[in-house]
Amino acid sequence: MPVQITALDVSKSFDGRPVLDSVTCSLGAGERTGIIGENGSGKSTLLRLLAGEERPDRGETVVQASGGVGHLAQEERLPGSMTVQQVLDRGLTELRAVERRLRSLEAAMAAGDESGMAEYGDLLTVFELRGGYDADARAERALRGLGLRLVDRDRAVGTLSGGEQVRLRLAALLAGAPEILLLDEPTNHLDAAALHWLEEHLRTRRGTLVAVSHDRDFLDRVATSLLEVDADRRRVVRFGGGYAGHLAEKAAGRRRWAQEYDRWRAETDRLREAASTTAR
Repeated sequence: MPVQITALDVSKSFDGRPVLDSVTCSLGAGERTGIIGENGSGKSTLLRLLAGEERPDRGETVVQASGGVGHLAQEERLPGSMTVQQVLDRGLTELRAVERRLRSLEAAMAAGDESGMAEYGDLLTVFELRGGYDADARAERALRGLGLRLVDRDRAVGTLSGGEQVRLRLAALLAGAPEILLLDEPTNHLDAAALHWLEEHLRTRRGTLVAVSHDRDFLDRVATSLLEVDADRRRVVRFGGGYAGHLAEKAAGRRRWAQEYDRWRAETDRLREAASTTAR
């Protein structure tokens, strides 16, 4: 699969404290990757770097996505005066802009101006791949799936609970169907039914997913690969096979370490015995 996301020799510090140091990794198109690690290890920082919302101190990130990038951040707060419908509309901003441009190009071509035909073809491909004609229905499905079906579209966001606001932001993001989804702890505030719906949606959607999560079951059911942010080394280690694969590889690594340690102890004992024999 073609590489779609690349971090090359990326380092990032905050207030003089290194968080990521010379991180290099790449993710292929269509991959579903989980990011794991201890609290404060730099998982959210890595996600913000990939989203372009943070700049690395050194190195670069390259993300190739003509169909757009969507980022669900943990710390975002919606203006309390916004309505539910306005939040959904914000999630569809890119698709609406593409649709308006398509209509404009169609009008120009109907009037005999064919100079925009190539652009029209490219935009139409993106619009169709992102399910532009199905956007409103997709928004409705996301609201229903995430347990917000009964929330009035004219209701002010400030009257929603914190958990409802997070689910609303997630629904708006999914409605826009960006080619790449970058999700920070997407399972927070979800009940069992909403979690099941989200997992099914993420497994079957077209596109690339990168998700920070502490939910092992979610990662095992959704992720096809894992990136572990090592807080001690401030590096990223890649594991294949989802969370179960990660556990298996970690266990194999511990077994290899134990075997190496046993060999070292045996060799040390042998040398000591040889030295003792020589001394006698």
